[in-house]
Amino acid sequence: MRAARFAFEADRRAYVAAHALLRARLSDRAKGIAPAEWRFGATSHGKPFLFSPPVGLDFSLSHTRGMVAVAIAQGYDVGVDVESFAKPRDALKVAERFFAPEEAALVRSKFDPASQSEVFFAIWTLKEAVLKADGRGLARGLDSFVVSLSPLAVSSESEETYALAQWRRGGFFIAAAARGGEANFRVEEARPSELIQVV
Repeated sequence: MRAARFAFEADRRAYVAAHALLRARLSDRAKGIAPAEWRFGATSHGKPFLFSPPVGLDFSLSHTRGMVAVAIAQGYDVGVDVESFAKPRDALKVAERFFAPEEAALVRSKFDPASQSEVFFAIWTLKEAVLKADGRGLARGLDSFVVSLSPLAVSSESEETYALAQWRRGGFFIAAAARGGEANFRVEEARPSELIQVV
């Protein structure tokens, strides 16, 4: 089982919960297909996709200790990311190395480490969601496009458009991106007890 590759039990639980949530929500969308029936593949860049049954849905999942997120869409390539911002990190150094200059400047404009960390993860989750929706992941490069926080938007030299959404839940940022349209995002929360039957 792939969950066994994680060194810490909390990480294993997050992985299992994310996949259980994905299977449950796919079955909610495609009535008559049991959670255990879904089969998955991955592109050459590592983006997971539905191998069977062929129902025309795209998905993305993300997990960190204490939170999992799944995005499912029909007619759009979708990406989702979740990160904890509870602990201040050396956000400015990472932003200056990997972000676009405009994004690094936004992190730099905050004067204390906690505020820098919060802005960093707001930007990071949006960028990760876009990279996942794009399908190339980090091969595209974090600095190849710019996200703005107000309003939420993506700009780049390409003409691709993305719909973005972002939420805060406790000490977590969750971001979603859909490529190529004006997607409407809806948040549904699930309790762990709802997923036990499909783990």
